[in-house]
Amino acid sequence: MNRYPRYALIIFVAALTILLPGLAIYIAATFDPNAYKPQIIQLVKEKKQRELKLDGDIKLTFFPRLGAEINGLSLSEYQSNVEFASAENILVSLAFLPLLRKQLELDEITITGLKANLIRFTDGHTNIDDLFVKSEKPEQFKFNIGHVLAEKSTLVFRDEASQKQYIFDDLNLKADQINTASSSMDDVIRSKLELAFRMNQPEQPEIDLATQLTFDLTLDAEKQYYAVSGLNLEGTGTISGINHLVISSTGDLSARFAAGVATGEFIVSGLTLGIAGTGGGNNFDIKFDAPRLSLNGEKVASDRIIAVLKIISAGGNTNGNFSLSGLNGTISDFKSSVLTVEMESQINERVVKAMLASPLAGSTTAQQLALSDLAITIDAGSAGIADGLHGNLKGSASLDGLAQNVQVQFNGKLGDSDIKGNLEASSLTQPVLNFLVDIGQLDLDRFLPPQQKQRGTREFTTKIASAKRVDEPFDLSLFDDLESVEIQGSIRIGILKAANVTSSGMKLNIRTGQYRDPH
Repeated sequence: MNRYPRYALIIFVAALTILLPGLAIYIAATFDPNAYKPQIIQLVKEKKQRELKLDGDIKLTFFPRLGAEINGLSLSEYQSNVEFASAENILVSLAFLPLLRKQLELDEITITGLKANLIRFTDGHTNIDDLFVKSEKPEQFKFNIGHVLAEKSTLVFRDEASQKQYIFDDLNLKADQINTASSSMDDVIRSKLELAFRMNQPEQPEIDLATQLTFDLTLDAEKQYYAVSGLNLEGTGTISGINHLVISSTGDLSARFAAGVATGEFIVSGLTLGIAGTGGGNNFDIKFDAPRLSLNGEKVASDRIIAVLKIISAGGNTNGNFSLSGLNGTISDFKSSVLTVEMESQINERVVKAMLASPLAGSTTAQQLALSDLAITIDAGSAGIADGLHGNLKGSASLDGLAQNVQVQFNGKLGDSDIKGNLEASSLTQPVLNFLVDIGQLDLDRFLPPQQKQRGTREFTTKIASAKRVDEPFDLSLFDDLESVEIQGSIRIGILKAANVTSSGMKLNIRTGQYRDPH
């Protein structure tokens, strides 16, 4: 008895094998999809209020998959005749069996020569928002795309708020759906993406960045949930005068905007960022690590954020370590329990080590940063000097981005002397520095190698002795390296020791570069 159902199944499969090719040949001979162009164009106009143009022919494909090929397609902006996007060729392949269940599953979409214009308006919305509006009426077919391939594409993005435009050329995209069986039952899209493009900015021709990235994407348009996991990004090129630029990044990101962007949630975890390149004659390497950073509505919070900096120049090297702990607050006003900065710089034979620690408070709306309780340690020396310079300082610092101003106050011990000072930097784009430093006592002999003590201090005391006034300017080789920096300031020394000569009440007025009065 069991043999009859088996035979029936074999006969049914054999009949399908014979009839389907014949049916395909019959459809190809009698059905002309181009006759339905007006209906397709009208449907798009009614559903999306956009103008669709089909300048090329529509061709049906049967092997290896059922589908259609469209040439010369373009789509207008919303309620406008202005072109939004166009494509040289689009190939759509359908899954046959889901059609019997009234499910339109696209095995593959291949797009060649896509050109699209994306605009973000001043109020924050974009010119594609209408394409993602969910219809209130139930659709006859459910769309489910398994594979997407875009080749030789160009995307132009214009931000009207900043008046900047970016071109993403040579864009190639490959997306394969993950867990298609589950995705066909709901509106969640899960895909593995590979994306490559070259980015440039017409207003700044020196910007040319080639980028490749891969990641897994989860998209729930109805719930406004987006997630990127396993991000791997590599970029190379030139940007803003930086040559041989290499950018790399890994991490996971998610965003949820169910109740609107203002009350949404944005989470970054395991984020790493590396930037290396050459600029201003220096080679630099920056590494950034953020284990977790979250933005919930207006509230921001993070674990420890770490950055490492290396700069290599012809004259020496600079290494820096930055750490920001316990960041919390809002986007407008935030604070950190402690900012720590460690720097070590070696220029020629001079070595300077410094460490800074302070609570941090800031405001993005006021463009201000404040270090209210600075603790600074300094160790400086040169080759051949037995005893270097050591210092422990306390103070505060503030940055006002709107006023283009930086102010620093400090006091403490530097070597064996009390020290206090004020520093102000104005016009941050072309810095002008003003400072006033009071030093209780200074022994110059301790900072010179033995073979230079006699010659160096003799030259120094001779210049002082030959000066007509105490505050008369004189050259001092100690400041040769600052000749190109615009600095104006005074150093007052209570007791100065040099070459067994002791002077009191010294004042050094220092001016370097083409100094401009910021006031």
